[in-house]
Amino acid sequence: MNPQEQLKQAFVLEHQGQFGKVVSIVKPLTDSHELTSVELGRAYMILGIAYESEGEPADAHNAFEHAIRILDHDSEHIPDYAAALDNYASLYSDSGQLEVAGNMWLKAFHLRQSSGDHAAIMRSLTTLAGLALSRNRVHEAKRYLKSASEEMKVAYDAVDDDLAVFLETDAWLALAEHHPSEAVAKYHRSLDVLKRTRGQQHWLTWWEYMLLGRAYAELGDMNNALADMREGLLILEHALGNRNPKYFVAQMVYSHILDQTGSHAEAAQIKAAAEQASRAFYRNQCVGCTINVAAFR
Repeated sequence: MNPQEQLKQAFVLEHQGQFGKVVSIVKPLTDSHELTSVELGRAYMILGIAYESEGEPADAHNAFEHAIRILDHDSEHIPDYAAALDNYASLYSDSGQLEVAGNMWLKAFHLRQSSGDHAAIMRSLTTLAGLALSRNRVHEAKRYLKSASEEMKVAYDAVDDDLAVFLETDAWLALAEHHPSEAVAKYHRSLDVLKRTRGQQHWLTWWEYMLLGRAYAELGDMNNALADMREGLLILEHALGNRNPKYFVAQMVYSHILDQTGSHAEAAQIKAAAEQASRAFYRNQCVGCTINVAAFR
């Protein structure tokens, strides 16, 4: 395949969650000098996504920095620049740097507003709603979600992933407003969408199982809460491995729910192991990086 076809294949593999293969294809492309400027920016962006998902934050930062520098001020490819900002912001958010992430997400939102891409605008509004919820700004989150819902009505090119994230964030809002039964129903809908489009064993599906388990815990249904979280952990371990920082986060959240059921010793053991693994991981990966359990919603 020529470089352009290889890049297209990498985007397909990223969608499937095969991040190791993405890195093996895209990393040589970034050094090949055979891509146009915008293609190189896209290559670095997808490389950043793959590195972040593989648990390589330092390499992800480096890739996203390259993508931002290449795509910045490229008036012909504003959607690509906005997407790079969006994904880079997620990396900052996952490490607990919400102020930096928020500024990037806002900039991406304003860029998308100027382009008139309703699906992308909806995506940004949903993300900003999640940021507001992480800061306990419930009324602000409701405004963003209401606007996202309006954009959804005219976003004819919106994909199922957009719907899943919208439902997920709407469920998070329901939890913030102390409506756990409503949250459970919305998380179920989001999970159904992902299972239909991505499959039961896709790495994104684990996230919905963990969120659904948390909602069940808020409802007081600890049996379903633990069952869904265990399912999520199994999927995540299969998809990304048990040495990924996402797995450490999932273990800590699971240990918290387990502790609520009275299994204090087991919960403490799981939490201690996750914290130790996290410290060792970030000590080897990058100075200043930390696990951010608070980002789990």
